[in-house]
Parts: sequence; structure tokens; C-alpha cells
Amino acid sequence: MIWLDLTLGCLLVWGALRGYYSGWRRSVCSLGGLICTVLAALPGMAGVRLLWKRYLPVEEMIRAAVDTRLALPVSSIIGGNMPPRGLPCFLFEAFYNNLAGTAAVHVGLPADPLTRALGCTAAFLSGYFLWRGFFSLFGAGLAGEDEARLKQSSRWGGALIGLARQCCAAALFTGLAAPLAWLCGFPPHLLQLDKTLLARWAWQLFGCLGIWH
Repeated sequence: MIWLDLTLGCLLVWGALRGYYSGWRRSVCSLGGLICTVLAALPGMAGVRLLWKRYLPVEEMIRAAVDTRLALPVSSIIGGNMPPRGLPCFLFEAFYNNLAGTAAVHVGLPADPLTRALGCTAAFLSGYFLWRGFFSLFGAGLAGEDEARLKQSSRWGGALIGLARQCCAAALFTGLAAPLAWLCGFPPHLLQLDKTLLARWAWQLFGCLGIWH
């Protein structure tokens, strides 16, 4: 277990403690708000990217940043199934699997799936922060429970639900932060996702959301 697992472990413990002191009702509202935020942000990704394509050069900026980060000639990467220098293997596998199911395989440009994945990540984040405030306020209105009157069963239920919420949050954190960390030049040897336990599980859970597809 490396530092990334320790970070996610602390995140899970903090969520359980927060749920314990908040009670099951507030924890359910918090978990429901997170799930509703994700479900609302996913369908809007295409609209956000279309808006950027018409009015803002966001994806052009992402493509320029990707081209800067890629260090090897693009013509030899897909054919040899080798990740570009500095790109973690787990990211290359995720992006290459996206490309492998399309007609763009023969083009041999890893910058294309990288740009698409990072563009989808940015679009999802835009929708997430847009909807997060709305569902947080809505959940706060439903969770009007006095903490001083919480029963022990309510506290332990809140701890379990809070732990479940933090599992979802850990998956989002890992999946969204990993490609952004690579794009910003974070040393790839510090991630080592293939050697982790919690982080690798969170990465697999994030893949089920289909944000990059």
C-alpha cells in the first residue's frame, strides 16, 4: 500500500466518521446528492463539448497540452502497443481500449483518444460543479435532523452510508485526477496505480461510469 492508498483510506475513514456524527438521514441525503449530481452531469457532457466547439477553444487548448506532453513519435505508438514516455500504463490501456473499438485505429494518433478523454473529463467536471450546488442545497433541506438527538443506531447507519458515499467519491477523485495529474506533469512513478489496492479498485469503479466513452 503506497501513499495513494493511504490518502484514499483516510478519505474513507473521514467519510465514515462524518456519517457517524451526522446520522443516517443526513448521510443518505449526502449520498443521494452525489449520485444525482453524477447522473445529471453525465448526459450534459455532449452539450458542454458542443458549446465549447462553437464558442470556446477548450479542446484545442487540451490538444495543444497533450501534444506537448507526448514525447515519442505518434506513428509508432499504436502499432507497437507501447505507451508514450511519461504516460502511465493504466492511462494508456484505458485510452487505447477506447480507441481500439473505433474506426480510428489505423490513424495511429494517441493524441486523439487522450484529447477526447481529457475533454470528456473537463466537460464532466463542468457539469458536476454546476449541479453540485443545487443538489447540496436540496439535500440540506431534506436532512433537517438535530445531531444532539441522534440515536446510536442512527449514528452507525450514518457511518455505513458515509463510508459508501466516500467510496463513490474516491472513485471520482481517482478517475478524474489521474489524467489531469499526467497532463500537469505530475511524476508518473509516484502514482503507481498498478501497485495499489484501494486506488486500483477506485479506478475500476470509475471506469464503469463510462465518462470517456
